[in-house]
Amino acid sequence: MKTIDAVLLAHKAQPATTLCDLLLVGPLADGSYRGFAGLDRDVAFAPAGSIGTITFRARTGLEMSALQSAADLSVDNAEAQTLVPVAGYEIEGFTQAQIDSGALDKVRCLVLQVNYEDLTAGRCEIVGGGTIGEVRTKFGQRTILEIRSLSQQLKQMLGAVDSLLCRARFGSQPIGTPGARIVERFPCGYDAEAEWVSGTITALGAEADRQFTDSALAQAADYFAPGMVEILDGDNAGQQIEVEAFGAGGAVTLKFPAAALLANGVAYRIRRQCSKRWTGHNSCETFHGAEKPNHFRGEPHIPVGDSGQLNSPGAALSRGVGGTGE
Repeated sequence: MKTIDAVLLAHKAQPATTLCDLLLVGPLADGSYRGFAGLDRDVAFAPAGSIGTITFRARTGLEMSALQSAADLSVDNAEAQTLVPVAGYEIEGFTQAQIDSGALDKVRCLVLQVNYEDLTAGRCEIVGGGTIGEVRTKFGQRTILEIRSLSQQLKQMLGAVDSLLCRARFGSQPIGTPGARIVERFPCGYDAEAEWVSGTITALGAEADRQFTDSALAQAADYFAPGMVEILDGDNAGQQIEVEAFGAGGAVTLKFPAAALLANGVAYRIRRQCSKRWTGHNSCETFHGAEKPNHFRGEPHIPVGDSGQLNSPGAALSRGVGGTGE
């Protein structure tokens, strides 16, 4: 059941209406909001709340699909289509490279319907809302944003299952820890922020979207493998990509290609990543030492038979207790 302003409800009952769809996106990483209008002119409207008046832009267009909704807690979904951004006609300040880099991933959004001839603050119908899911391009002309309702979050697994590998996210901190950036119920407890090393790309590899060299990195081979790279500027700014290999002399190979080609002079930062193993290279033992029993969020000593190794994550890995745990 929803609440609609009485004046707007009366207008919707008229034989002819002046209604249009608005898509509100945000807050973004910088705390700002963006608006898209399904009209031939911009719409300045103040939704209920404290975000003030938002100018919903019309220059790239907006076309909303039908909203699929049910009363059984299944995920409601819809799609919003707009033009592919090109120079001078960016989607409310977003370039295609920024979108490919994840600038809109999991950002909150709200679909509103208003009478564009009566834009009294708060006078709107909330058609739906949630987070932006998949963003894709169709026929090279349209950008399609998938809108998923918040009920999707109820479908995420919250319980824990037995695992030979650690289930904690590397760098997560206990609930209530001051300054914690990653907070989880069963945290890792290691300060991963202290592991970051800043650098600049000095050369590119054969695959310019996933291989580069920073001659200033003097660490031994495999020091940053597994690891994580965050691009700080350029077309890939904000992307975090796992490290597949690290060679002596600062040669870095990313596990997945960046959204755009890398370039010399681009600033980035890199750090080691936990392998999730009980012992070995870049394991829990590497980061916690003798304190690893107090931080490892797995069951590394569970006996696993030959047949079970095919179905148990990490069952074939050495766990430092003699053999492979058979």
